[in-house]
Amino acid sequence: MPISQENNSSAAQYSPADGSGSANLVAFWLMLAYCLSFLDRQLLVLMIEPIQRDLGISDTMFSLLHGTSFALFYTITGIYLGKLVDTKSRVKIIALSIFLWSLATAISGISRSFFQLFVARMFVGVGEAGLSPGTYSLLSDLFDAKKRSRAFAIYGAGIYLGTGLAFLLGGKLVGYLSGLPPTDLPFFGEIYSWQIAFFVFAAPGIFLSVLFYFFVAEPARGGQEKTAAVSAPDNESAPVTFREFLRHYRANLKPYLGHNLGYGLHMMFSYSFLAWTPAMLMRVHGLEIGDVGLYIGLCLLICGPAGSFSGAALSNYFRVRGLSDSQLRVSAIGSLLLGIFGALSASLDNTQLSIAAAGIAIFFMGLPAGLNAATLQTITPPHFRGQAGASFMLVGNILGLGLGPLLVALLTDYVFLDQSLVHHSLQVFALMTMPLSAILLWRVRSYFAIEEGGDDGGLTADKIEDNVARL
Repeated sequence: MPISQENNSSAAQYSPADGSGSANLVAFWLMLAYCLSFLDRQLLVLMIEPIQRDLGISDTMFSLLHGTSFALFYTITGIYLGKLVDTKSRVKIIALSIFLWSLATAISGISRSFFQLFVARMFVGVGEAGLSPGTYSLLSDLFDAKKRSRAFAIYGAGIYLGTGLAFLLGGKLVGYLSGLPPTDLPFFGEIYSWQIAFFVFAAPGIFLSVLFYFFVAEPARGGQEKTAAVSAPDNESAPVTFREFLRHYRANLKPYLGHNLGYGLHMMFSYSFLAWTPAMLMRVHGLEIGDVGLYIGLCLLICGPAGSFSGAALSNYFRVRGLSDSQLRVSAIGSLLLGIFGALSASLDNTQLSIAAAGIAIFFMGLPAGLNAATLQTITPPHFRGQAGASFMLVGNILGLGLGPLLVALLTDYVFLDQSLVHHSLQVFALMTMPLSAILLWRVRSYFAIEEGGDDGGLTADKIEDNVARL
C-alpha cells in the first residue's frame, strides 16, 4: 500500500499491481471511520431516557439535540470543506475531521446542561462534515465507474455497523451505566455515570485519525477517468471555485436535484426510523433499553450491510444485462419497500413481528447505501466532487438529521398529543416520504446510466456543453 510521505498532497500511484488491495484497504479504513461516526450519533439515541431524566428535556428538545445541533454546523461548514477537498489533500482533511469529532464526543461526556451538550454536538457536526465529501472524492480516484458501487457499498456499510454496534454494545453499556450513581472525574467534577460512554467511544476515533494521517497517501486526482467529459484539468486551470461549481450544478440541475432530493428523502425517513424505533419499542411494547439494543443492533449488523452489498450486486447484475440505469432503479424500489416495511413495523402489535419487519426495513434502508454516492460521481467531474458531495450531504442532513426526527417528534407532541403514540407518527411519516423518494429517483434514472462498453455515465461531454450553452 502506498504510505503517506511527509507531504500527503503529492499524488501517490495506486497501480493495478499494488492498487486492488491498497484501494480496498483505504475503503475499509474509511468504512471504519464512517462506522465510528454513526456509532457516536446513535449512542445519543440510546441515551434518550437518562438524558431526558437528568437534563429535563422534552422529545422536541431531544430532537434538536440529536439532529438539529449536528446538522446546523454540518451544513454550514460542509460546503467550505467540500471546496477544500477539491483543492487540498483529502487524506489530511479526513484525518483531521475524524480527530475533531472524536474530541467533541469526549467533550460531550463533561456537558452538564442541554445548552452545553447542544454546543458539543454542533462541533461533532463540524468534524463529520469533512468525512463524506473527502471520501467521495478519494474513492472515485481509487476505483473506476464500474467498481465504485462496491467500493461505496463498503463505505456505506459503516452506517449499519456503527449504528448496530451502538445498539448492541452501547445499549448494554448505557443500561449498565444508567443504574450507577454520579461519578467524580479529576479536574471536571461530578458527571452522570452514563456520560462515561462518550469517553469510551471517542478513543477509537482519535487512534484512527492518527493512523489515517500517517499511513494513507493521496492518489492522483481524476486518475480513473478516461474521457474529456469528466477528466481532471490541469491544476493551474481547474475551475474549482464555488461559482464555477454552481454553474456546473445549474447546467445539470434536473439530475442533481432528483438525486439529492430523492436520496435525501430516503435519508429523512431512515434517520427518523432509527431515531424513534427504540423509543417506540420501549413505550409501545414495553421493552427495556438493553433488549432494544440487542434486537435492533442485530438487525442493523446483519440486515444493513446485507442490504448495502445487495444493492451494489443487484445494480451490477442488471447493468451487465442491459439496464444501464440499474443503480437508480434499485434505489427507487428500495425506497418504496423501506416505506412499506417501516410503516408495517410501526403498526404491528406483536413485538416479535414488529422487530422482524424493522429488520426487513433496515435491509431496504441499506440497499442504496453505496449507490447514492456512486451515482453522484457518475455525473460529476473530478474537480467538483468534493463540493458535489458536500452539497448532497447538506441536503441529506438537513432533511435527514435536521428535519426528519424533529418532524416525527412534532407529530407526536402536537398532533397525536401522547408520547406513547410515536408509532403512529412513524407510520404517517413513512407514507409521506418514501413514495416521493421513489418517484424522484425513478424520473432521473436515465441521467445516471453506465454503459457496459465504457467507463462513463450518462453525462457526456456533449451534454455538458449543451447544458452550459443554455444558461
